[in-house]
Amino acid sequence: MSWLDEKIAQQWRQEGRRYAQLVNEFVRKSMAGENPDESELENDDRASLSAEVWEMVKQANAQGDALRLRSELPPASWPMSEQFQSVMQAVQVVGCIAQDGVVFNIGAHTQDGVVYTADSQGLVASPHYHFAGCSPNGMDYALADEAVIRIIRSPDRQLQGQELAMYRWEDIQSSLHNTLPQIESLADCEYPERSLIQLIPFNEGQSLLILSTYGVHLIEQSQVFLLHPDPSEIQEYELEDTQIDMGHAAVSEDGRWIAFGSQVSNHMLLDRQRNHTYSLYPEMSYPHHAIFTKDNRNVWFNACHFYNGVTIQVKLDEVEVNEKKEDWPIVDENARVYASAETHQGIVIGDAYGYLRCVDYQGQEVWRHFVGGTISSIVVSPDQSKLAVGTYNGMLHILDLTSEAMDDYGIGTGTIRECERYVLWRGENPMRW
Repeated sequence: MSWLDEKIAQQWRQEGRRYAQLVNEFVRKSMAGENPDESELENDDRASLSAEVWEMVKQANAQGDALRLRSELPPASWPMSEQFQSVMQAVQVVGCIAQDGVVFNIGAHTQDGVVYTADSQGLVASPHYHFAGCSPNGMDYALADEAVIRIIRSPDRQLQGQELAMYRWEDIQSSLHNTLPQIESLADCEYPERSLIQLIPFNEGQSLLILSTYGVHLIEQSQVFLLHPDPSEIQEYELEDTQIDMGHAAVSEDGRWIAFGSQVSNHMLLDRQRNHTYSLYPEMSYPHHAIFTKDNRNVWFNACHFYNGVTIQVKLDEVEVNEKKEDWPIVDENARVYASAETHQGIVIGDAYGYLRCVDYQGQEVWRHFVGGTISSIVVSPDQSKLAVGTYNGMLHILDLTSEAMDDYGIGTGTIRECERYVLWRGENPMRW
């Protein structure tokens, strides 16, 4: 029995093409300095077909017919949002493995957290791990379960590889408790692996940065240091716990610098070589994201207000004499940045509205591409040919950066073309689309 309802599929394709053309023309006019009327953007009528389309997606997967599915029903996120909002969840892409594989997390902060790998052979779940993180150079992975965090070099699709180090939660929590005996912290968390936002191993696995809802922690030489919130500020302001909102962190590829912050901080920058932390004033209300360039010369800091934001570029060799500087070069003044990655063209930033935008080092936009759903994570393949993008809509997108033209359903200004997608919703089996 065929899974395809040809009438609905035709409606889906026609509406997808019409809507993409409409939005692309609107964007073109806006970028040309015109002021197009937003009322020209008619509703995307594919939302009314979403339930029937999802059933076809599931049936096509059951019959192993994913290639035909993608041709007959070109994937889209936005039309599915209203009907399936309650089952959507964040997909956090962590890094790339082997030739074409990616590692990603789903179900973070819950008992159902699982680490997956995806490649041309399909998906592999590693349910014994609840969370994964990757080193700045993409070689080493931190894999957390309820007892330990293992640092594995170049894991395969089953996440097996050379073990560089192992950190026990019991030891981490004991060390923190000795440092902050009267303050609620990660030391008091019953399930610390569920509090994780990011894990960044570096220094050949001998150092580990832990970003959790309970703060930013650095592990070195078996010692655990709370970087944020600052222990001295905890005492000064008589805080009851170390919990933070909008926490973020990054480590430079050479391991010298750590950038971090949260909603209540400035942009914080630790120079491990000088053992000094700089505090840089944000251009907008709330620090939200940071990324180092791979040449270890610059850090980009984003601060946000509601769904908009401003990103500044800070030269690391100028920080020592310019800590109080308030006019660092602005490279973007639009996006609330949730994720970013560096390509040979510049930094790709993912925003709250579901757009990827590549910005060069002078702050000029190179291209933009709409994936739908707030961007949660971005990873570039080692050969720079593909971009793996996770969203809060429960989607994992694999984008071709080398394509010569965008397809008829794409929205953007470049030639980016999606070549693969996985749907990873709560209560559903993972689906290719």
